[in-house]
Amino acid sequence: MEIAPNTSTFISASELDTMVPNGSAALDPAVFLEGLEQLEASAVPRETIVDRGRTSYRYIVAEGALTLPSAADVRGTMAEAADSELAPGTITPFLEAHVSGIKTAIGFNTVDQQALAAGGGAAIGAAICLLPGIGWAACTVIGVVVSVATTYIFKNGICSGGRKLWWYDVKGGSTVGCRSSAPF
Repeated sequence: MEIAPNTSTFISASELDTMVPNGSAALDPAVFLEGLEQLEASAVPRETIVDRGRTSYRYIVAEGALTLPSAADVRGTMAEAADSELAPGTITPFLEAHVSGIKTAIGFNTVDQQALAAGGGAAIGAAICLLPGIGWAACTVIGVVVSVATTYIFKNGICSGGRKLWWYDVKGGSTVGCRSSAPF
């Protein structure tokens, strides 16, 4: 697998909808939160990861794993942003995800990128979505995150130098690219 250069790719809402039907709807914070809540209410096996007071869940199926922030932390960050008490650009750290106001960023480490490059992302998403109790919002969130990251890796390769591949919201769509730090 080739190594990705220092490049980012912009993905418009319509391009995202082509990758995942109605995928841009998953960028709506309420849908993203609903997806996280559905995953947490499901029977999908998971590990709980607590870092700097924030909780993430690593959902584990035979095909691999996917780490997402907890619904409670995302809900709390959204409420703080709605109160407008946070300064612009405030970073709310998660282990592999960041939420700032209504913007979300999800990072994939080298191991995660290798799994996506090997086609594991689609298998992980399909396995989770086939489990009883997983709703449409959870499947949409997983589908969008996995599709965007996998498309980038197939086009550009795995990030070099231990950098994470970050997928994050920007005005008018999403950006995906290799970064040594979180985007916001």
